[in-house]
Amino acid sequence: MFLLLFDVDLLPRAIEPTLVSLIESSPVVILEGGRASGKSTVCDRLIERFRWSRRVDLSDSQTLDLLRLDSERFLGAQPSPCFVDEAQLEPAITVAVKRIVDRTGQAGQFVLTGSARLGRHGLGGSDPLAGRAVRIRLQSLTQSELERRPTEFIERAFGSGWDTSTPAVLALPALSASPRNAWLGGLPGVSGVLEGVLAPTWEREIAGYVEGVIPLGVAGTRADLGRLLRTFRYFASNSGQLLNLARAASELSMQAATVRNQLEELEGCFLLQRVEAHRPAEHRVVTAHPRVFASDPGLAYWAARGWATEPNAALRGSLLETVVAHDVSAAAEASPDRIVTRHWRDNRNTREVDLMLVHPDGRLVAIEVKAATVVGPRDTVGLQAFANEVGTLCHRGIVVYEGQRILDLTPPGSKTQLVAIPRTLL
Repeated sequence: MFLLLFDVDLLPRAIEPTLVSLIESSPVVILEGGRASGKSTVCDRLIERFRWSRRVDLSDSQTLDLLRLDSERFLGAQPSPCFVDEAQLEPAITVAVKRIVDRTGQAGQFVLTGSARLGRHGLGGSDPLAGRAVRIRLQSLTQSELERRPTEFIERAFGSGWDTSTPAVLALPALSASPRNAWLGGLPGVSGVLEGVLAPTWEREIAGYVEGVIPLGVAGTRADLGRLLRTFRYFASNSGQLLNLARAASELSMQAATVRNQLEELEGCFLLQRVEAHRPAEHRVVTAHPRVFASDPGLAYWAARGWATEPNAALRGSLLETVVAHDVSAAAEASPDRIVTRHWRDNRNTREVDLMLVHPDGRLVAIEVKAATVVGPRDTVGLQAFANEVGTLCHRGIVVYEGQRILDLTPPGSKTQLVAIPRTLL
């Protein structure tokens, strides 16, 4: 593991040690993430820390023109590792990178960043960098990053867990004192986000962000941006809902195929995030639909217009789930292990688990989110049903809630620990 030093004026990003490890072991690393999530800042800090070569910024028109003259020769002349920012601006770049790494076979040659999906359609619809690149996603700032508090959530979730022998009352930092602050999201360039305060220009800046990012998902097409914006608001304002294409198409007055394509485009520019249903066994058919979340809690808060009035209980629950899904996904991405985020639903008994984490070794951690300051055994019904379904693979069940105490909710005789933890421990 690498020890990274940070400027006191910059917020540490949990993903950086894993990113460094991937750079040192893979020929190509693709750092994906939404516009203005901090990809360039992360790259610049690593370049300064390790004295690597400067960033090649394709948002600079002259640099982009030079690349397009002969991309393979231009990139081949760069020292390694070569950081290429906004690589989605030149679709042919992935083919050029493929040819270079196929000749050399060395690790640590390229780091490509993109605010839209890279390399998905470079060779007749296939990914030119398949088998040559690893992908890692940078989410917007999490609550722990905003508060400069390193999170140990993944390590504890899959490790020894939390001490419940003496339930602890946590000293909460000011930023976490109200969940409303967390709803503002983690886009660092939006006014009020870093301070945790709803700034007068927050809504206007979020609206400008969404309208500026949507074209990234449909570059080179003749898509109707107005309809895309409407589809985005539909899904983001109901963040965490199960995807039902037929119902969405009916409520949006569109064809189901159109909604499906638009959803993929909105995922492609990292405005929405899909959490797939967990398949307990390979031979079993998955009947549950994926859940669709706004990629940043602030986007859900904006789309639902929660900032304009006091959110009702249903919206508060949706927003809290979005905050937890965002922070859990970011923590999983930052883990040295390839942790995958899923959800679980048993349609036979209408039992479900909001989120779950899948470890490469097969262990599972189930997570329930409760928008309440007090929880008890009845809040673990879904977790117990899941543990009964998957047996010993369920390593731990966790209830994330808005209280301040760590509670052991394990039923008598159960072999799976069920624990309630405050959201701030994420």
